[in-house]
Amino acid sequence: MSEHADSADQQLKPVDVIAHAALPVAGLMQIIVGHWGSQVVATLATLGIPDSLADGPRGAEDLAKQHEVDPRALYRVLRAAATLRVLDHTDDETFSLTEAGHFLRTDYPFSMRYNAMLHGSRWHWDPWSLTPEAVRKGGETFSDHHGAPYYEYIGQHPEAGDLFDRAMTAMAAQAQLLAVSLYDFGSHRTVVDVGGGEGVVLSHLLETHAGLRGVLFDRERVVGNAKRLLTEAGHAERVEFVSGDMFSSVPQGGDCYLLSMVVNDYNDDKARTLLENTRAAMGPDATLVLFDMVIPRNNTPSFATLGDIECLVVSGGELRTEPEIGALLASAGFRLEAVHRGFSPVCAVVAKPE
Repeated sequence: MSEHADSADQQLKPVDVIAHAALPVAGLMQIIVGHWGSQVVATLATLGIPDSLADGPRGAEDLAKQHEVDPRALYRVLRAAATLRVLDHTDDETFSLTEAGHFLRTDYPFSMRYNAMLHGSRWHWDPWSLTPEAVRKGGETFSDHHGAPYYEYIGQHPEAGDLFDRAMTAMAAQAQLLAVSLYDFGSHRTVVDVGGGEGVVLSHLLETHAGLRGVLFDRERVVGNAKRLLTEAGHAERVEFVSGDMFSSVPQGGDCYLLSMVVNDYNDDKARTLLENTRAAMGPDATLVLFDMVIPRNNTPSFATLGDIECLVVSGGELRTEPEIGALLASAGFRLEAVHRGFSPVCAVVAKPE
């Protein structure tokens, strides 16, 4: 670089530097304060404001009276939400839902209300402040903050556990159901849904495959919720409900074993134990299907790479690349056969006993 160029750089004022790098700085600042927006959305969801706007525009004073909150503070949150395109803010100072805002309603198809509430809740969010420590030690920081691992904590705190179950049910409806079409479950007789939650995915499989039967296997508290959902859907007679600990054993009797967004919650050692237990329950001709986010190769931008940090901080788990999934499966006695990708970040990973 020439002396003239050096001199010119030295003469730049801070405002000139910012102006010269306006786009990168603005983009970086948006990332730095990203939690501002997520907390605004979570606040709307927690207070139930989108439900109150389902029938049309309303003012902040009116909404504040209904929800028993401070009107000026609510107005400021609503105004911020409008800049995020979650709400529309009109000249007459009323607010209404945008297309995105409707997804924060409780009764809206594929509602994301409970996802917003979960990720904005203090107990779930606070451990993220310890992310540098998670990187230093290579493991989750949720238990450092709360004194217990994630699943133990939500088992001890019913309100947190209920919110988690609702959010996972919503996630199953939003992303995992999109992965169902990536694999032909119609070739099987009995699907054992390991860690099947409230049964959203299994219910869909039974709805679309008349000859299929299911086994839903999860913790006792969750299985009770699944019974209600599958009974309401009219599928309970085709399902065996089994509660237990998947790290001890997995029910036998299926020719297809489904683990939907389960393996990613655990590090390699725990995931291997889970897969080995599943392998022990399977016959030689059975098939294993994993619904999981698979990190793409070549640094392709992906929701999965950020979801991987959620796993690191909160549960101590990991989202994996296709070679990493293949190696993990091989270590538990499986042979990776295919990874089917679709519109959703969730892929269908198919494996057979080795």
